Amino acid sequence: MNHYIVIPIFSDNQLHPFHQDNGLSLLYTKQLDGESKILTIDHLDALDVDDFSFLNDSIILTPNKKYLLKICPDAHVIYDMNLLNHYLYNKPLDLDSIRVNAIDNLNSKYYKMKEINTIIPMYKHLQYCDEVAEIITILWGEKEKINWDSYQRYNNEAIMAFYSIEREGVGIADNAVEIFDNRVERHISNRRLYTDYFLHTTAGRPSNSFGSVNFAALDEPKRRAIVAKNDMLFEFDHDAYHLRLIADIVDYEFPNGPAHEHLAKFYGSENYQESKAKSFQYLYGGIPPDVVQMNPFFSSVDNLSRILWEQFKEQKYIETHIYKRRMMACNLQDMNRNKLLNYLIQATETERNIKTIIKIQRYLYKKKTSLILYNYDSFLFDYCKEDGLELLKGIMKILERNNFLTKIKMGMDFGQMDVLDREKLL
Repeated sequence: MNHYIVIPIFSDNQLHPFHQDNGLSLLYTKQLDGESKILTIDHLDALDVDDFSFLNDSIILTPNKKYLLKICPDAHVIYDMNLLNHYLYNKPLDLDSIRVNAIDNLNSKYYKMKEINTIIPMYKHLQYCDEVAEIITILWGEKEKINWDSYQRYNNEAIMAFYSIEREGVGIADNAVEIFDNRVERHISNRRLYTDYFLHTTAGRPSNSFGSVNFAALDEPKRRAIVAKNDMLFEFDHDAYHLRLIADIVDYEFPNGPAHEHLAKFYGSENYQESKAKSFQYLYGGIPPDVVQMNPFFSSVDNLSRILWEQFKEQKYIETHIYKRRMMACNLQDMNRNKLLNYLIQATETERNIKTIIKIQRYLYKKKTSLILYNYDSFLFDYCKEDGLELLKGIMKILERNNFLTKIKMGMDFGQMDVLDREKLL
C-alpha cells in the first residue's frame, strides 16, 4: 500500500476547518521517497479541481489528523505526525520554525483579508510543505523506537474521540459577541463556535481554545454564551475524579457515595469541604508522614509515587497507564516525586476519558443528542427530548462504570444550570 505525506491547505488560516466559510484550497501530496505536488481545489491559479479519492486506499501521514479527517473521512489509515512526535518525545513537531518569507509577508500585510491562502502563489505553499514533509520523513524513520501497537490505538482513538466532539460545535446565544468580544464574530458559523483540542501538552491533557475563546477556562458569565441547539444542556461532572483514578490504579475501593465523605472520617471531620481541601492538598502538594500512617488510601498513593519516582530516575521515563505512552525525563523540567505523580494523574484522566468518549459516541450513533464539550472531569451534552430519558440513563451508566460517580446539572445555557437529583435517572 502506498504511503503519502498529505497536508491540507484551507482557504483561511484563521478560521476553523469546520467553519462554513472555510474550504479546502490546496492539497499537498508526496509519496514517500517520491516527488511532491500540489492538488488544486479552490485557488486563484487553479484551472481544474483535482481528484484526490486515490488517497482513500493509501496510508497517509499528516501533521494534524483531525483537520484531514474533514476532507478525507473515508481514508483507510491516517497517522497524525504531531501525535507520533508527542508519543516519542512529549512534544509536537517544531513547524513554527519553518519560514517562507512570501507567506509571512502576505499574511502580515493582509491579515484581515479572508481566504488569503487562495492568492498566495502555489509554489510558495509547495516550498513550505516540502520542508514539513522532510521533517515528517525523518520522524517516520524513528517509529521503531516505540510500541507501535500502542501508538496505533492512541492515534486512532484519541484523534477520533476529540474530532467527534469538534465537528459538532457548540451552540451560542444571540449576544455571544457581547459576552465575549468582537474578535469572536468572524468565528461564528451557523450559530455555533468550534472547539479545537490540542493533545500535545506535557502530560497529554488537552488544551481547548480557538478563535480567541478558551473553552477549557470559561468563567460563569462567558459560559452563558453556550446554549442548547436542541432542547436542553446536561453536564455530567465526575465526583472526586482524580482520587478515583488513583484508587483504580492502586486497587483501593471507595464505598458508594462521595469519596470526600469517605475520606473525612480519617481526618476526624465530617465536613465535606474541609475533607475535599485536605485530600487535594495531599494529592497535589505532598502527603505528610502522619497521613500516610493513618489513611489507607493515601498510604497506597504514597507507595505508588515512590515506585514511580524510582522508575523515573532509573529508566529516565515512566509509561502512562492505558496507552503506554512514555513520559521522558529529558522533556520534563524540574521534576520531583509529587509533580511526577500529578503528571501521571492528568495523563490517566485523559486516556480514560478517550475510552469513555469513544463509548459515548458509539452509544449516541444515530441519536439527535450530541456531546459538545469535554473539560477534564466533565462532559456537556446538547440533549434532544426525542431521544428520551433512557438515553441520559445510558450516558450516566457509561460515565459511572467502575464506581466513577457523577453529579448532574441541567439548563438552557452553560452558565445557569440546576443540579439534578441523579436518583431520578436510576
